[in-house]
Amino acid sequence: MTGAYRVTFLRPGGWTRLGGAGAVGVIFATPMLWALGGFGDGDDSVQRAIIFLLSGVWFFVAFGYMVGWALRGFIVRLKEADEDEDAPPHRPGGPAHLPPHQPSHPPAPHAPPPPHRPPGH
Repeated sequence: MTGAYRVTFLRPGGWTRLGGAGAVGVIFATPMLWALGGFGDGDDSVQRAIIFLLSGVWFFVAFGYMVGWALRGFIVRLKEADEDEDAPPHRPGGPAHLPPHQPSHPPAPHAPPPPHRPPGH
């Protein structure tokens, strides 16, 4: 596959993936921090680890979606130079010239005049 790639921070899908990667990072980091005593000693350390895990996952998932959603307001689509090659030429300025109005169906044929009847019939 050939083509040019460009990195942009305005794509909402990228922020969602980044949030998902952060959430997975928190899922893996929580047991390691708990094993190293990062949440203290005793029974409260398990509760702190669970709170850290849930709040970290929630934070990164919400952060990824919210930043992607917010940046959609700043996205402006621009045409690439090579996209214009296939398009028909466009005249700048006023409205395009329209052909004269033509009916959508052919006119009805004229009916022949009724036959002549003698008076009194």
